[in-house]
Amino acid sequence: MRRRQFIKLLGGATVAWPLAARAQRAGGLPTIAVLGSGAADSDSSKTQIELLDAGMHEAGLELGRDYVFETRWANSDSSRFPALATELLALHPAAVVVSTNLAVTTVQNLSRSVPIVDPSLNAPVATGLVTSLSHPGGNVTGVSTMADELIFKSIELMREVLPHVHNVTVMLNPTNPSNPVMLDMVTRQFASKEPIIDSVGVRSPADIDVAFAEVARQKPDALLVLTDNSLQGLAETIVARATAQRVPVFGSFTLAFARAGALVNYARDQKEAHYGAARILKKILAGVSPADIPIEQPTKFNLVINLQAAKALGIVIPGTVLARASDVIE
Repeated sequence: MRRRQFIKLLGGATVAWPLAARAQRAGGLPTIAVLGSGAADSDSSKTQIELLDAGMHEAGLELGRDYVFETRWANSDSSRFPALATELLALHPAAVVVSTNLAVTTVQNLSRSVPIVDPSLNAPVATGLVTSLSHPGGNVTGVSTMADELIFKSIELMREVLPHVHNVTVMLNPTNPSNPVMLDMVTRQFASKEPIIDSVGVRSPADIDVAFAEVARQKPDALLVLTDNSLQGLAETIVARATAQRVPVFGSFTLAFARAGALVNYARDQKEAHYGAARILKKILAGVSPADIPIEQPTKFNLVINLQAAKALGIVIPGTVLARASDVIE
């Protein structure tokens, strides 16, 4: 079976894969557990696994020869994290890869010794997950999203694209420790000036109807979705509901978020993040403590403009913004 076909099967095979993985572990291969936030069959989840494995290959490690994956997916419902994390830790993994701050704290509540690697760490120092970027000091390391800084860049872009923006609704996952911190940062920054900030919370798919009823009440000029992997897993639903209310969507997610119909997406490069996580995993497999592995900072950022969404909403994207775009969806 070709490598890429194998990885695609891995992304969706949440029932059959553990049997194969147990057979591999019998041969002494270390297990890398993956606690994912979205759905196993979503494009974003498959991309995460493919990029992580490609990064491992780039680092000189091969799936089935040097390690095996065990995956569990929460389907954008963070209440499932404790049970899924318990399942994974029972397999005695060499490391657990997660993709949101809440998953980090969930695993930490169960183990302070197993290494945790997160390619999507939001404000890790401000949220208390690590002591410092250069010396994390515990069992958590990974790659920063810089989302706490990019959120202000997103608002700058919003002002360029929507020069008369007055009200902005911020959508967050209240269960993600970083999201309330980032909301507080934005609220304080714009406490006495425009745009006026409102917020809605989405903890799981069950909250979508209530959240968009509140968005309809607030009547914002734009919806800014805070960086959270569970919210990214709901990208198509969130964008479709916002578009139905003629509210443009901004965020700092992966390309899939823009393809789902978000008007503007400004984020760090997803490939760079997962390749960084793979380099860290290689160090952990070699015996280095996560406490001594610095958290990597992104160096590459992508601005994606969705002209289809702009046309549907009657928005003209300024040429100065288009000229800076890394990708334009037409």
